[in-house]
Amino acid sequence: MLKKMPGLIKVLRAKHKLFVLGAVMFGLVACSSTPTIDEMTVRMRDTDAVKVTDMRSIVAGGLLTAQVTVKNKGAKKPVYYRFRWVNKVGMQIGGEEAWKPLTIGTDQSGVLTGIAPHPSVTDFKFELSSD
Repeated sequence: MLKKMPGLIKVLRAKHKLFVLGAVMFGLVACSSTPTIDEMTVRMRDTDAVKVTDMRSIVAGGLLTAQVTVKNKGAKKPVYYRFRWVNKVGMQIGGEEAWKPLTIGTDQSGVLTGIAPHPSVTDFKFELSSD
């Protein structure tokens, strides 16, 4: 019976191709989602008064450069930060960075920049801690 309806067969094949293409595109988008600022920020102790408002990164000169914008909403204790650098499979590259003091006054914003220690670095985590 389908042999008598070649137009129907073409329509069904076209719809099947569109369905498969749509499923593949959805899978690609779902697998390549960008992590949120909260997912890229590791907080230790009481650091809630420091808000991370933006994160960006770019490869320059073969090294990943990260830029993090923070706002101090009134931290009562000294706050420190550092970058943790990882490769494409999530393994840490280089040793742990030393903690750096966050020297931003109350209700002020600042931009913090870090440069990866090795060309194999593809991503980073931003870590915050307090005394």
